[in-house]
Amino acid sequence: MKSPIGPDIVNQLPVVASPAISPDRSVVAYVRGQFEDGKRVSWIECAAFAGGDGRRLTSGKADSAPSWAPDGSVLSFLRPGSDDPGAPRQIWLLPTDGGEARQLTDLPHSVAGFDWLPDGSGIIATVDIDPHRGERDGSKTTVVRDTYYRGDALGYREEAWHQLFRIDAATGDAVQLTNGNYNHAHPVVSPDGRWVAFTADRTVDREKRRPFGSELCVMSTQGVGGGHIERLTPGVMSAGKPCWSPDGSALAVSVTDMSQRHQAYLERIERYSGKRTRLTDDTVNPQTGFFPIAGPPTMVWHGDEITFAGDARGRSGVYRVRSDGSQPVQEVRAEAELINGFDVSADGQSIAIVSTTPDVPGEIVAIGADTQAVLTSASEDFVDAHDIGEVEFFAVERDGWEIPCGIIFPPGFDPEQSYPLVIEIHGGPNGFFGEGFNVLHQVIAGAGYLVLFVNPRGSSTYGAKFTDAVTVDWGGEDSLDLLHALDVVCERPYVDANRLGVHGYSYGGYMTTWLIGHINRFKAAIAGAPVVNLWSMWGVSDIGPSWGSYQWGDVPDDNFDWYRERSPITYVQNVQCPVLILHGEHDWRVPISQGEEYFAGLRYRGKIAEMVRFPGCSHLMMRVGDPALVKEYYERMVQWFKRYV
Repeated sequence: MKSPIGPDIVNQLPVVASPAISPDRSVVAYVRGQFEDGKRVSWIECAAFAGGDGRRLTSGKADSAPSWAPDGSVLSFLRPGSDDPGAPRQIWLLPTDGGEARQLTDLPHSVAGFDWLPDGSGIIATVDIDPHRGERDGSKTTVVRDTYYRGDALGYREEAWHQLFRIDAATGDAVQLTNGNYNHAHPVVSPDGRWVAFTADRTVDREKRRPFGSELCVMSTQGVGGGHIERLTPGVMSAGKPCWSPDGSALAVSVTDMSQRHQAYLERIERYSGKRTRLTDDTVNPQTGFFPIAGPPTMVWHGDEITFAGDARGRSGVYRVRSDGSQPVQEVRAEAELINGFDVSADGQSIAIVSTTPDVPGEIVAIGADTQAVLTSASEDFVDAHDIGEVEFFAVERDGWEIPCGIIFPPGFDPEQSYPLVIEIHGGPNGFFGEGFNVLHQVIAGAGYLVLFVNPRGSSTYGAKFTDAVTVDWGGEDSLDLLHALDVVCERPYVDANRLGVHGYSYGGYMTTWLIGHINRFKAAIAGAPVVNLWSMWGVSDIGPSWGSYQWGDVPDDNFDWYRERSPITYVQNVQCPVLILHGEHDWRVPISQGEEYFAGLRYRGKIAEMVRFPGCSHLMMRVGDPALVKEYYERMVQWFKRYV
């Protein structure tokens, strides 16, 4: 008999990631992960592109980032150099004709990513050089000279920089190519092997851009530290992972502008003239990864076309565009899904993705010119054992905008009955709820609640104008979009409008605390890592001066009245419902002081409130946190709603 999805899902949900197609297009390697003894473990598997049973290739506990040598003779991947969980990740090589994997590099610092030279003689790698690795303790002082001196999920970053190295594929000997107080990432070697394109934060005003700011750069693969670096996209806010034209005369790269930081566009950059041609519009958002835990996916320039993964209107797709921009983007694959991993062969004819749908957590899918095969069955046992809440997608109209929404029904839903409802608010504010499997939503539905999720203005994938509408308007029209969607859904006969809860994380936590300070409609509220005081948030967040100044329009001392007016802490005395605050103690994105301020304001005024502090957890705890603590987050969330809703 199937059971509803509960908080223990974190110990049951399997993972597949990082597909990599072999040069002959016959095999797809990928990462397979699961939980063992309360810890995440991962290894490399492979399956035939045409379909068939998967085969385990490596025996490590933390193997990742599979990549094939150009001739297919070796599968490279990353693994810590020792059993110590904090050991630097090194490049390992596994012969495809049999034998054990061998460690290629033995660097004192961690390899973050790499690309092979076309002749297979070497690798260009990004190495995270942190001179303080393993040296910090409670008595060590920290000297900071930049506003971005610590990064969420990364830790303290003073004097730590990502540099490019050339690694000899036979000996592992490493030569540093870049230096200086800059970060370099996402290397892609040119077809002739002479040049490497990469992204770097070498801008003069990087204090206003870090950690997301970057430009497309090129340098020689044969240079030694300090070699000449060409900057090809000066003035952009950020650049993604590039790809080279077949003849090496141009590159394609996704960029975001300073004026539209959450809408990416694919551009063609001429290698020597620097001429830029925009290839896409805002109907599709090329995928750019999720910093710092996932980099941009591969894209390939083949013939006169470029194939890439993108998001549009809450779902993902595989797209092709002419390299001269002469035709609009063409969608190669259009399914109701989110793509969380992507690779494409050099000729653009073979594609591998990680596909997640509302009722399936994620599987590797291989797509050929005339064929398609699901290569993994990682989620099969989980899906067979659980009653997954059905999802309905719809939209409401408000103020001339279409507001996308969805609702998840609890298992065993009976439209003749009446159900409590929880409205879920996404982070960002430029995130979005897409057409993929949402663990947290399923946990709430599994506890017997309807779950309403909304993409109010500010959500990405719906065009630049819609996404940018939240800028300098937090708590304005975005909040009214949410309330309108709630009003519409509460008209359904099976919704008990007297039993409503609200939960959100990050910006969702901001909006949760904003709403309960302005309306008395919810029986209970849960704020995960909430932004509550924009004034103090600007100075304590790792991205406050850069990202915050853009989102809120100015620095706080030049715009005090607006910052105060749009901060939920200003309205804490109005809160009537019980509030649960859940916050990681190592959250540098929305530091725990934000949650502390709100908790103190509530309790000082005699409000019902609890605060749960999660030790060692960053802002990304829901993605990469200790599984036991993520489970506790779910448990406390469900318990709070059951107690008060």
